[in-house]
Amino acid sequence: MAPRDMDSLLPQLLSFPPHPPVPLADVAYDREVRSLRKVLNDTPASLLTAGVPNGGDLLDILDPSINTLPFLYVLLAHSNAGKQKAPTIGSPLWHKALDFLRTFDSVQVRYVGMEFRRLLMFVRDVALAGNKPIAAVRPLGAAILRLDPSGSCFTSTHVVFVHLCLEARAFRAATSILDKDIYEFPSSTRTLPSGDLPCSRHDTSSSFITDKSELSDTITYREPLHYFLYGAMIYLALKDWRRAILFLEFVLTAPSKSHSSHIQVEAYKKWVLANLLAYGEVPSSLPKTTNSQVAKQVRTLGKAYEALGAVFQYGISTEHDVRRLNAEVHIGHQKWSSDHNLSLVLQVLDAYRQSTVAKLESTYVALPLSEVGQRTSPNPNDHTETAQYIAAMISSGQINATIEQTGNNPGSWVLRFGSSPTQTEQHQHEELKKQVAKTAKVAEYVRETDRKLSLNKEYISWLKQKADMTAAANAGEDPAITLEQTAFEDEDLLSGP
Repeated sequence: MAPRDMDSLLPQLLSFPPHPPVPLADVAYDREVRSLRKVLNDTPASLLTAGVPNGGDLLDILDPSINTLPFLYVLLAHSNAGKQKAPTIGSPLWHKALDFLRTFDSVQVRYVGMEFRRLLMFVRDVALAGNKPIAAVRPLGAAILRLDPSGSCFTSTHVVFVHLCLEARAFRAATSILDKDIYEFPSSTRTLPSGDLPCSRHDTSSSFITDKSELSDTITYREPLHYFLYGAMIYLALKDWRRAILFLEFVLTAPSKSHSSHIQVEAYKKWVLANLLAYGEVPSSLPKTTNSQVAKQVRTLGKAYEALGAVFQYGISTEHDVRRLNAEVHIGHQKWSSDHNLSLVLQVLDAYRQSTVAKLESTYVALPLSEVGQRTSPNPNDHTETAQYIAAMISSGQINATIEQTGNNPGSWVLRFGSSPTQTEQHQHEELKKQVAKTAKVAEYVRETDRKLSLNKEYISWLKQKADMTAAANAGEDPAITLEQTAFEDEDLLSGP
């Protein structure tokens, strides 16, 4: 029976979790939290926002870290009640929402996925309405990781968060989520072991972030493409070229029937530039898992970028000066700008110069700075600029060299190269440890996926039929009927519930 007044509502809201704390078995916990959720769903919003005895309202009594469900419902009721006068950044309701996202009980939230996402969108919308998207970045990022500390299960909130970071230009903050590798998507409940409850201990987050939990909105093929493209753009802004290339390749290799999407075309253009910036060359082909039609189409639509890459690579290999590449950049200026890639192209131009300087290190022991300018500078006669540029490369460790200053004229100075520094044994050991840890993490997810598969009813049925087919073949019987049944079961499994 739905509560009619605050006197009957408040005891029910405070009844879970029990106080003082009492450990509950999973079945009992599940029953109690579902009962509380029903009470909240049946309670009118006007009662949730009503005052309490002795003044104040429910948000002043409830603790978001303990009374997570009622606190969330009351927050949402207030957010809807205030639509005529929308809450703003810094308002009491805004601070209550941020308190909730910092402290909510991550197990209780598994039972109210849709309401949880509504609050996340409320925080985002208030920040955008106040023209301060940065205000919502950290709260949303913290909420994603509080729900799933591994950050390994992709949700619709991942896309919202990364897009918000782009709008706010909060590139470094975005890496709190982007650096967490995605291993899973929300599970279909029909593939999970039947005894699992949302409050149970789960080895991976996709066991409780499911299609029915509503902790994620429906995911189509577009959401991952947007996420990885946005992520790549952020890594490009941070000059993390290799991570950007990885994300762009996720976009390019996404399953496709016969044609490329606009997102994949944009990813290819950035992929060409990122490879020039990371490696000084463009691979001769896309990753092997790229759909052949997609590969053909994106390359056709990205011809201008391939031409830029070809000039870059030819100039490096033949030690041509930078003027030809400058001309290529100038000719395509309007295209780079309309594609929103002009900044990257200008960085490619600078990377060309750095590469030509670095190549001198493998050929010469010493070289007059005036000669270095003739070979590498867009303005060969500006010896002061050349000296400053080379000094910056030396200080950043891009080349191992010194500048011998003979007199006040930089044109008479000499660039003297030293032996190339090598990685220390300690550094190599640390890199190896990182790779081993990453491999172990991937292996853990593979084992968990195998375990889930082995518990799946359809898979067990398929194994049984396969065993029957093998037994029939060994007995000299015709296994055709069994094979046909197996094919039929496979078709059902792929077609969905």
